[in-house]
Amino acid sequence: MHATLREILKTPEGIIRAQKAFEEFVTVHDFRLPREVVYTGCGSSHFLAKPLAMATTRLGGRGFSAPCSELLYSREWYPIGKPGLLVAISRSGETTEAVKALNALNVPGFALTAYESTLSKKADYALVVPTHEESVVMTHSFTAFYFSFIQLLLSSYGRETHDAKTVSSLTKDVLGSKGYIREIVKGFDFRNVIFLGSGILYPVALEAMLKMKEMALFWSEAYQTFEVRHGFKSIADNGTLVVLLVNEPFDWHEKLTKEFKSQGARVLTVGRRDTGADYFIEVPALDEILSPVLHLPVIQLLAYYKAIERGLDPDRPRFLSKVVKW
Repeated sequence: MHATLREILKTPEGIIRAQKAFEEFVTVHDFRLPREVVYTGCGSSHFLAKPLAMATTRLGGRGFSAPCSELLYSREWYPIGKPGLLVAISRSGETTEAVKALNALNVPGFALTAYESTLSKKADYALVVPTHEESVVMTHSFTAFYFSFIQLLLSSYGRETHDAKTVSSLTKDVLGSKGYIREIVKGFDFRNVIFLGSGILYPVALEAMLKMKEMALFWSEAYQTFEVRHGFKSIADNGTLVVLLVNEPFDWHEKLTKEFKSQGARVLTVGRRDTGADYFIEVPALDEILSPVLHLPVIQLLAYYKAIERGLDPDRPRFLSKVVKW
């Protein structure tokens, strides 16, 4: 078994590790997240920063996200405001841009990482979620980081935290679709894939796009769900798989599904009910703010099996390294 697949299948275990890391952090630190927070990272960590910023805003604060390089060299173009904290995310804790970004805003720094590292030592605070991975691409650590920090957000803002055992069990249910996902890939030799998501699921669509490029070296795009109708849908034809990530579908999702099918594309809906798609994977009901936790394993498995079908080794994607340094 490839390390990548083994690590995707560790998602339920990662949720439990994330809960333990959160509990240890709040035991050691008398700390509450401020209302205005800037999040930053590179690659997958940047796509993790985006839903964390959205969740901060949804919970009554103000979250903003940008790639590390933009904070370092182009921040004057962004509405950063006056944050009380900068959260830098890096799986390894050694990414050059993430380490440098801690000094970008002259505010307290917070590290979100899997290791005691340069980043964790340099930050004022560090939430270390020990979901170590052999593979180059980020998989279950993304989900674990997200869950652990959401727990910290909820706790900081006086909200009730989630039961980790329940969430872990639900991710195990989602991973039960592994065989079905493999059959989709084997049965439809799609030439390109479009990932769609709205709100908190838009960053998941972006991460899905990246996973497909990293593991399968495959052309993929990502858009906000209904924005795709404004010109972008022209690329969809009988060689396209459209992956619709949605919590509670409504009539527009069904119309969009029909529209893509009329162009010859096939649609995979990942949500709580079908939209009339060619393929459907049901995700259990869960607080919307945690919906990325249930959708991420699906898109990771899709990218993994596309890589296998193309005869590639997803553990060793070309031109990529596990830690990016300058």
